[in-house]
Amino acid sequence: MTVSGSNPAAEGSPPAPETPPYTLGALYLNISDRCNLRCRHCWLSPETVPGPGGAAESTEGGQGIVSLAVMKEVIRQAVPLGLHSVKLTGGEPFLRRDLLEFISFFHDRGLIVDVETNGTLIDDADARRLRECGVRTVSVSLDGPDEASHDAFRGMKGAFAAALRGIGHLRRHRVDIQVIMSLYRDNMAGLERVAFLAEARGASSFKVNPVLPMGRGLRMKQARLTLSVEELIALSRRIREDLRPRLGIPVYFSLPVAFEPFREIVSGGHAECPILNILGIAENGDVSFCGIGAVEKDLVMGNILRDRLDTIWRTHPLL
Repeated sequence: MTVSGSNPAAEGSPPAPETPPYTLGALYLNISDRCNLRCRHCWLSPETVPGPGGAAESTEGGQGIVSLAVMKEVIRQAVPLGLHSVKLTGGEPFLRRDLLEFISFFHDRGLIVDVETNGTLIDDADARRLRECGVRTVSVSLDGPDEASHDAFRGMKGAFAAALRGIGHLRRHRVDIQVIMSLYRDNMAGLERVAFLAEARGASSFKVNPVLPMGRGLRMKQARLTLSVEELIALSRRIREDLRPRLGIPVYFSLPVAFEPFREIVSGGHAECPILNILGIAENGDVSFCGIGAVEKDLVMGNILRDRLDTIWRTHPLL
């Protein structure tokens, strides 16, 4: 049977792009490019501001900022692609006064919601509403076991005490807490003390992130403060054989798979990078793998203020 009419494919037009054979499982939303601290290692190097305000004042109708209205449309497009979780990070998410509105919306759509924060701006009311909004886990940074070490790293006197207060509010309202430690040469000696402090303060897990040579972290590498591959391998063994058996909560620390012991890989103890199942959205709307587009502009695939997320997912050559 012959069908009349033109056939674009037969006439040499490129075939329609295929939808990736994997699902968009998660979105990482950098909801603020501002922070109330000035951390030595931050790969984003955000603008430093004194406290809540700033970004949230221009969320509705503002240029170059992701509003809740924009994200509602993004989520509507992303759910059919397989979306099941959203992580809110920054900058400092709690500088956005509408943060809890974002969390409520995501939760109401049946999505898992996690938040990464320095913890210093969380008060009792925030913790109560986080519980009510259905957030799964709030990850709080602790980079030293005491005020001197943590405050020096975070660039603000009082940051340690404020983070512990925030953790206390979260614990009081039964919000699941993860403590994250950014590890470098000068705070390695305090690793175990931070881990046991996290457990004592009610954290359900402890995660170790080595400082990366990106953003401000590049200066730390130049000063030889970041850890070598050999040191990271030794640290992984120390955590696996010594710290984990003594700590009452899980410890997360992963090396590139080439450096992991075979038994860790086959037992499922090695974390896998979900790079083909996530997209990151910057505060200005740029879309990339996780948050890397903030520092590697060649990996920006579009912008949700002008492009449809589902179109980016289905058609961009990087995907």
